[in-house]
Amino acid sequence: MNVISLTPPVAYQYIDNDAAFAECCARWQKARALALDTEFMRVTTFYPQAALFQISDGEDITLVDPLGITNWDDFKALMLDTGIVKILHSCSEDLLVFLNLFGVLPTPLYDTQVAGSMLEHGLSVSYQNMVKHYIGVELPKAETRSDWLQRPLTAEQREYAALDVAYLHVIWELQNLQIEQLGRSSWIREECARLGESYADEIRQEFSQHYLNFKAAWQLGPQQRAALQKLAEWRERRARLRDKPRNWIVRDNALFAMAAGMVGSKAQLAQIEEVNDSFIRHEGEQVLALIESAKKLTDAECPSPLPRPFTQGQKNRLRKARDLIEAKATELGVSPEFLGRKRTLNALFYALEDQSVNELALRIPPELQGWREPLILNELIGVLRP
Repeated sequence: MNVISLTPPVAYQYIDNDAAFAECCARWQKARALALDTEFMRVTTFYPQAALFQISDGEDITLVDPLGITNWDDFKALMLDTGIVKILHSCSEDLLVFLNLFGVLPTPLYDTQVAGSMLEHGLSVSYQNMVKHYIGVELPKAETRSDWLQRPLTAEQREYAALDVAYLHVIWELQNLQIEQLGRSSWIREECARLGESYADEIRQEFSQHYLNFKAAWQLGPQQRAALQKLAEWRERRARLRDKPRNWIVRDNALFAMAAGMVGSKAQLAQIEEVNDSFIRHEGEQVLALIESAKKLTDAECPSPLPRPFTQGQKNRLRKARDLIEAKATELGVSPEFLGRKRTLNALFYALEDQSVNELALRIPPELQGWREPLILNELIGVLRP
């Protein structure tokens, strides 16, 4: 739209008690879709602290103050009701709020940012830009970084929060119409279903692969890799137990130095930069015990070697794959990142390097096994295969 109007006033209901919340949940059971958003704080904690839930059934907007709610059972049931679509925008952090507070994820999901990426809006288009594009309204941004745990919330905070769900139903309807016309309804279902799958490790409390996030881990020997794996998993569990950011437990470079040096005493721990006396006093014995257990493993019991940095020849093949992605994305009218992320291409590259043709299907990245497979997988394999 060419004409951008100022944000109109938006009506909303603010509730902070169980009785009013139960009435809302009963009304929402009749909805075809619920637009959802959250406000939270996550500065000194591992888990996001829920500060506000914004919910719209397409007609009424409700702001739910979680600090005043004790009974979430009816709302959890709504989140699991497969007959009600849950509409969010850029929902990854919101999902962690739901998972932490309720132990469940909203389903079925519809992310307007994901849908926008298959309609050539780019992979990370903001909600403000989405509203501007579809509705022709300029939304304020002033309250983005305000303190959402303060009480009472200001009138400006409430208005800002209500606007975050005010237009999601309209955008959902308009996007669905476009997607259906393009014959891509199966695409959006698959992509939105995958959003929840990214939290599988969190749901299972499985953190043994977090050491793979350390880019320099390829340099380590077998027992060093085992030590890093154990330490990384320990830190994940410790951060959640204490509800503190990972780096508040111990920073990445210090954790890596412990594994690389296979430290065996508190004196050696003290030599590592950013390892202080408090850490050694409270965590030192546990860390040293994990490293000692890694030392006792045989090479066969240790994690497999990690891929080395790409050679120039390998980089050339990956560049050709990215060129292929860009050309195909232009042809389809989607963003290149949506069609094939860098990490997805890298994962396919490693699968081709390590596996025979018969075993390859076992390691094809999940993002290339669905609707993308007939469109581009074989061409990518042809470019990336050694």
